[in-house]
Amino acid sequence: MSFKIFLFQISGKIKPVEKIESRRHILHNEYLQFKSVESSEELKEFQDLEKLITSEDFKERKTKIKSLRFKGSDEEDILKEFIALKKNSQIKKYFQVKDSSDLKRFELLKDSDKVKEYLQLTDFVENGSYRSAKDEAKQQIYKGSEEKEQEKEYQKLKRSSLVKIFLELHNSDALKRYESIANSDKLKKYFELLNLSGKDREKTKEMKSLRSDFDIKDYLKFERSHKYRIYSEAIDSYILKRYNELKPMVESKEFKKRVLFLKDKKKFEKSDAYKKFRRLKELSSSADIKFYLKYGKSSILKNYYDTRDTDILKHFQELSDRVSSEEFIKRKAYLEDPEKWKKSEEFAGEQRYSEMKKRPHLVKYFKYKDSNRFDFFKKWELSFEDDFSGKELKKDKWSVLSVWSEKLPGKNFSLPGDLNKFTEGENIKTERRLIIETRKERSEGLTWNPAAGFIPTQFDYTSGLVSTWKSFWQENGIFEVKVRFNPVKEAVSSFILQGEKNSPRIHLFEMGTKNRVGVSYSDNTGKLQVEGTTISNLKRGKWYIFTFEKEGDLLTWKINETEILKLQNHKFDFPLHINILTIVVDDIPGSKLPVKFQINGVRCYKRRQN
Repeated sequence: MSFKIFLFQISGKIKPVEKIESRRHILHNEYLQFKSVESSEELKEFQDLEKLITSEDFKERKTKIKSLRFKGSDEEDILKEFIALKKNSQIKKYFQVKDSSDLKRFELLKDSDKVKEYLQLTDFVENGSYRSAKDEAKQQIYKGSEEKEQEKEYQKLKRSSLVKIFLELHNSDALKRYESIANSDKLKKYFELLNLSGKDREKTKEMKSLRSDFDIKDYLKFERSHKYRIYSEAIDSYILKRYNELKPMVESKEFKKRVLFLKDKKKFEKSDAYKKFRRLKELSSSADIKFYLKYGKSSILKNYYDTRDTDILKHFQELSDRVSSEEFIKRKAYLEDPEKWKKSEEFAGEQRYSEMKKRPHLVKYFKYKDSNRFDFFKKWELSFEDDFSGKELKKDKWSVLSVWSEKLPGKNFSLPGDLNKFTEGENIKTERRLIIETRKERSEGLTWNPAAGFIPTQFDYTSGLVSTWKSFWQENGIFEVKVRFNPVKEAVSSFILQGEKNSPRIHLFEMGTKNRVGVSYSDNTGKLQVEGTTISNLKRGKWYIFTFEKEGDLLTWKINETEILKLQNHKFDFPLHINILTIVVDDIPGSKLPVKFQINGVRCYKRRQN
């Protein structure tokens, strides 16, 4: 009997497994929550907010926002300047005109054909063109005109005897007959004979005969006539020449038209100049022209044009655009708002920071962040686990043959002194826990005899084993099992850690003939040696968590997290695997059958690699 375990139990150091599991469950959930928070965007947001809120820059911004006022601000100065300019008479008058109907009418008229015509006609009258045209018209009269003198001279020449005779004979039949005879051979002969008549009687006679000729007599008569003499004088005379100059001119349509114009007393009223003058009078009386002239000379329009391109107007419009902008209006409202700080992003951030700071899971995170509460999870990671929740044993984790059975006969065998056969899973149950059931039933199996080898044997009992030799080996770390403590002295139920050899062994837990934890190994003589401590004082029927931790050659056992044994042993410098089994070593009374070795979970941990 272990007095240490007895003291632990009566002092309450070995706490009920329910409390331990509850505490572990809470701790594990807290750790999961801690890890969830640690990797969450929420924590990142909180830390960013904390960095921001506690910064000097944030404090300065907070102070600045709280101190902001409209009064005395740049915005107030801008608004005051705008209002002052808005009251300026030059600016006020400008905007009275800017979008007025009068200005629109004036601008339309300014480019209209009517105004253009009026201005052209006004210029015509005012620049002297009209006066010149009128004066010129007054001077253009028939009396004393060149045309009158020309017409008078022409009529005088036309009445002269020289011109009359010339016109009478010119192209007349008499003149044509005269010219025809003058070119005749007959007349030529006559004049030849006339020049020779005194010398030759025959020729004189012939000459006298020709003189009596009708044509020659007619020719000589015409040539000696007064009219022909005047005609001959007229041909090269100045009078005829002047007459011929005046005649086509005086009798031309242009001359006659000119004479009529000069004689017309209403000629000016018919002139283009007078028509322009009348059109000007007509336009001057129209409402549009009267408006154009009056409005164009007004002081208000002059102010409009004088102001339109000035710097003062440009500045006013810039101020107007600025103070009417959504940005300025919002800024003014913001500066005038006594609640501006509470409406700021900074305040929202500060409030969110304060709210997040009170969140229970964040409070817990920072409470445990630098504590040792989660040291176990930080140092250790799960390397093997089975809660036996399935309806069947998980074959990827457990084998129902031991490593030696698999390698030697290919099926389970017993050792000398064992009264049971190890079946291959028939005695294994998983009903939310692992149960190795030992039953009284005859069965044939194998027994190992060092001298004879494997010998067929009849057994009165069957039992079972499970092993991780196919799936899990671990040299150092934590091995833990939850076991129902219900020993039967005729059987040995064990949770053993072994290497590839049967010895040495670590007895994480053993109950039955002996209730103990510790190590066993064969000494130099082959005798089995055991180091450990008894656990017989544990309460029957109760569940316990047995923990074994190996760190090099330091071996530690715990029950319900209370250390009960620590050994220094250098024999276990190799990987270990798990074997769970029940061996029958004596006849079991029927009242104790079937013997049930119950395990409610196995967990193994290894150190995390940092």
